[in-house]
Order: sequence, then structure tokens, then C-alpha cells
Amino acid sequence: MFSSLMFSQAQNVDNSVLQRIIEKSNQTHSDALIIQKAGQVIVEKGTDNPIYIASAGKSLVSLGVGKLLSEGFLDSLDQPIHYFFPEWKQGDKSLITVKMLLNHTSGLQNHQNASIELEPAPDYKVDNIIRLALAAELDDKPGEVVSYNNKAVALLGGVIEKASELRMDQFFEKYFFEPMNISDVDWIRDRSGNPTAHGSFIIKPSDLLKFGTLMLNEGTYLDNRLISKEWIDLSFQQGQPDVPMWGLLWWRLPAYEHRVIDGETLINWKKRGASDELIESIQPIKGQVFENKYVFFDKLKEILGEDWSGVLQKNNVAGLHSSKRIFSDEITAYYANGYRGNFLVIIPEKQIVAVRCADPEGFNYQTDFYSDFAAMVSKL
Repeated sequence: MFSSLMFSQAQNVDNSVLQRIIEKSNQTHSDALIIQKAGQVIVEKGTDNPIYIASAGKSLVSLGVGKLLSEGFLDSLDQPIHYFFPEWKQGDKSLITVKMLLNHTSGLQNHQNASIELEPAPDYKVDNIIRLALAAELDDKPGEVVSYNNKAVALLGGVIEKASELRMDQFFEKYFFEPMNISDVDWIRDRSGNPTAHGSFIIKPSDLLKFGTLMLNEGTYLDNRLISKEWIDLSFQQGQPDVPMWGLLWWRLPAYEHRVIDGETLINWKKRGASDELIESIQPIKGQVFENKYVFFDKLKEILGEDWSGVLQKNNVAGLHSSKRIFSDEITAYYANGYRGNFLVIIPEKQIVAVRCADPEGFNYQTDFYSDFAAMVSKL
């Protein structure tokens, strides 16, 4: 177990906010909480055993793609995927580029709930996740529609292997883990042994923090440049025109994100097959602007019940289709975000890196999510 360390006054941190972060960490049974400011750890609580960080690992995969560029294994982000997988050198799939896999515009058919296709019961594995992604149909023309896509990120594991001639786990061992003194890492794999890039890393919280330090230091770790500053900057920039909260597999936290279900939203719901019953139940809040997504989610829970997210998924209106979003132009934090509230948060202006981890074992799916962790850390 870590001990808890606090030097917040010396580090010019708001102690009242820090205390609220720690209290909520305790309430949500976090397995690990680490906060670092200006290179000094100010809070360190919980375990340092390796933890499966779920989709937070997508942001590390983005770093892997940046390293391909740095090492000359990749010509540019506009390189078509068919360069590595010639079976895509026909039809609209020939248009898909590396960047489209990174910015969720590939158009590949995908279930946002990975357990449906990529992690099926009973063993939560497929035979070969890269071949499965390659076999996917297109739901949209490449480059035209933004949609969070696990399958596209899974394919990036294959791109890393084809480009570098190293399987993704071997690539990370050589180019990141060894120079960063990271050990005791494990991987979620398919039955063929491929790391499942959409959610693969089992890593110590203290080692996850090192990746945040790498990002904060613009690509250097202990004065050793591992990746270009240009890649760090590009990763944090908005990755496509339509969704300001997404960079290149990194999340961006706007100063505010209002939510509203207006008439246009409900017309879109109807087109996507939402039931009349669902649309009728939402009418009392039509046009109401919610201060942030958490207030909005609470209202959906009040109207639709505890499984409000499942209701939206069943009606094909989850995620970006659930509401209209009104964003601030100011970005206050950048972060990796994984299921169960696994986070790596970077705030360059405040020299803050923060980690919160939640292990699948013993996790209470009713009480233990910490979905506003990045927002709380941004207030330090």
C-alpha cells in the first residue's frame, strides 16, 4: 500500500479541492490515487499492483503511433491502411488512413460496447482481433462521420506490428518500457496472442503516471527524448472538426460542456429508430440546458432509471447522439479515460499529472465510478 503524502500548500494547490478529490476517491473505493505537481508527488494512496486500465490504454496506443513516425516506420498519418493490409486496397476501405483510426472517423462498423463483439463471454476473447477489425463492414464513408470506435483502435495494434515488425507488446517494451524503467506490465490478448489495442494494458499506477510525465514534458522522460514535441502537441489538438473533446485518442476537457435535448436531437433520435415511448418520456426536459454532463446524466437517471445508458444504447441514441453539446473554446485538461474510471490526467498550465485506477476485481458498478475525476483535478 502507498502512504498518503501532501505538500499542497508548498505546491500552490487548492487544499479544499484536494480534500474533495481524496474524499471522493475513498467513497468510490479507488484502488490507486496519485497526484503530482511540478514533479513532486502530493498525494499517493492505494495499491501499486498492476491494474487493467481499459480504454485509458488507447491514449498510450496513440503514443505508439507517434513513435512509429519518430522512428521512420510510418510516412505520415495520411498513409492508407492498405499499405499494411493490401486486402483493403479496394472500395471505400482504400480511403481509410492511420489518422482516421486515431480520430474516430474510419467509418468502420463497431459496437461501442466492446463486450458485444471484441470481448464476448465466456472468456472475453476473440480468435484474432486484428483480422476481426479488418473484416468489419463500413457503416459510414471514411472521413465523414465521427463515432467512437473500439474496432478501429484494435486495428492500430496491427498497424504498429506491420510497420515496426514488432508485436505491439514488444514494441512498447523496446521503445517505452525499457527507457522509462517500467516493469511488471501484463496485457489483455486475443486467442492468437495479439494485445487487444482498444483495451490491453495492465500496468502499475506509478508507471501510468510516468506516461503523464512524458506528455507533460513534451516527449522527454528524465531528459531522454522518446517522442517528438510535435506529436505531443498534435495529440492534444482537436482531432477532427466536429467533436472538440477528442484529440488523437486523448480526451480534452473544455471549461464547460452544456447539454441539451432539443427538437433537432429528437428528430435524429426518431431517424435512428428510438421508440415513441422513449421520445415521449424525454419531453419534459426538451430544450432544457444542463450546466454539465453530470447534471444531465443525473436527470436521465431520474427519468429512465439506473440503466439509463443501456436504454439509450438499445434505442441507438447513446454517446454523441444522446444530446446536443455546447462547448467552451478553453481546454482545461487532457486525459486518458477508461472504463470504471481509470484516468491519466495532464494539466500543462498547472504542471499537474494525476492518476486514478479502479481494478475490475471487487468493483461495484453502482457506486465506484469516478466519472468527474478529470474535472475535479482541473480545479486544483
